[in-house]
Amino acid sequence: MLEGSAYVGSFLWATKDVGLLSQPRGTNLLDGGAPFYDTYETSDGKYMAVGALEPQFYQELIQGLGLADDADFPSQMSRDEWPVMREKFTQIFATKTRAEWTEIFDGKDACVTPVLTLWEAPDHPHNKERQYFLETERGVIEPGPAPRLTRTPALPSSTAQPGIGQDSVEVLKEAGYSETEITELNAIGAIEIGDSSKL
Repeated sequence: MLEGSAYVGSFLWATKDVGLLSQPRGTNLLDGGAPFYDTYETSDGKYMAVGALEPQFYQELIQGLGLADDADFPSQMSRDEWPVMREKFTQIFATKTRAEWTEIFDGKDACVTPVLTLWEAPDHPHNKERQYFLETERGVIEPGPAPRLTRTPALPSSTAQPGIGQDSVEVLKEAGYSETEITELNAIGAIEIGDSSKL
């Protein structure tokens, strides 16, 4: 896992030498330092995600926030002004609901999107159109397989995820534990035994 996570972070390792990740954590372009690459709470306690890195996306963001005509508003890459910019974004996003902001930025290339809960994500129009979430035979909604390949499409797994403790007894017996030892482990809370796992 360590090697895999380090490899997934290759982009971050490369950016540390070109100035994108050279400041303390939380002050860089892609780690929450840039106010135009962050999340903001809306008036209904929900959130909008902003990722307007490129100038054309940033201009759409500023337009949507009603700041296009503000001559005093700092320029995008003026790092010293980022705290002022963040405060302004925070105040403005707090004036409308997530649904209102979603409507304002819908169809605009501003890289501003609603932050959805796990329960909302399957019903988002984009996810519905892509048929990304599937209902299993148990009636559980979960993401479909990815990536989607034309010639060799992946199929959803037909097996259910095991319940907590479902296979505890079987696994521990295979490892050489006696029924008495398993009962003792369960009694002290060291293991959990699910409904279908029987001693």
